[in-house]
Amino acid sequence: MEKKKKHVLQWHILHRCNLHCTHCYQDENAAELKFPELEMLFKQYMEFCEEYGFRGHINITGGEPLLSDDLFPLMTLCESRGVTFGLLTNGTLLDEKTAGRLAEYKNLSFVQVSIDGTRETHDSIRGRGNFDRAMTGLKNLRKEGIQTMASFTCHKRNYRELGNVIKLMRKNRVDRFWTDRLIPFGSNTEDILSNEEFKEMLRVLTKEHFRKTPFHRTEVHLNRAMQFLEGGDCYYRCAAGTTLLTLLADGTLLPCRRLPVPVGNCLEKDMTTLYRESELIAELSRDEIPEDCFKCPKAHLCRGGAKCLTYAVTGNIHGKDINCYL
Repeated sequence: MEKKKKHVLQWHILHRCNLHCTHCYQDENAAELKFPELEMLFKQYMEFCEEYGFRGHINITGGEPLLSDDLFPLMTLCESRGVTFGLLTNGTLLDEKTAGRLAEYKNLSFVQVSIDGTRETHDSIRGRGNFDRAMTGLKNLRKEGIQTMASFTCHKRNYRELGNVIKLMRKNRVDRFWTDRLIPFGSNTEDILSNEEFKEMLRVLTKEHFRKTPFHRTEVHLNRAMQFLEGGDCYYRCAAGTTLLTLLADGTLLPCRRLPVPVGNCLEKDMTTLYRESELIAELSRDEIPEDCFKCPKAHLCRGGAKCLTYAVTGNIHGKDINCYL
């Protein structure tokens, strides 16, 4: 029997948060749906996966998902339907009791905690004391045997700390680590990495990716756009609108949270119909190589890099990755 292709839905079940991070793009005033509406959207996603032959996986996030009274009922719904899911959180609410509740879910694949630098830098972005709270949250998850992941959003203010953050994650025996570049929203592009800064980031990341000994348990991933440029072994292509969709708290469907171009609203028209009728989805599904990349021998592997970053800076969804230095 042929194995179904995995599809990921990143579901922002609310936009409220207990933190106010400097690079946040969420609108906390967005409507929050009642659980019957969440059930309806879950059913739509199951029908979408059935229609297109996907094996669905849901990453539940916010805002801060642990603020939602509907988080655990939604995870129970996923469990009852055999759907795997992850939890993306800032980690500050992961006390021992909460970690214990999460450990009861067999289909919980991982919990991802955002770490934005060493203590001083992280707290300058997320608020004083929140670095220690996030690290305690990771510790509580590990005690319960839950797969832990740390995510690092890289920008001008923190990229030099990447190596130290990876060392810290290894010291704390976090299972997996990944980083990607900051995607600006609006006109604030001052924190975007230059090509040289991006190259420096990749050199550190690639070195740590290949550093595998019995004493280095943490897997350092290179599965984001253009991270093969310094000799990495993972050729990632943008999955927005193909094997990745994002659902916002008000029912709005996006190709990706970092590519905020609405496909429609699932409260007004079901997900499968929106997907089938969308010109944007059809455009993304063609997976065309940008014209600027035609002569590059790697273009068929990366398909031009991060569409979201190029779109955010240039407004062009078809341009080559702005940080590509090949």
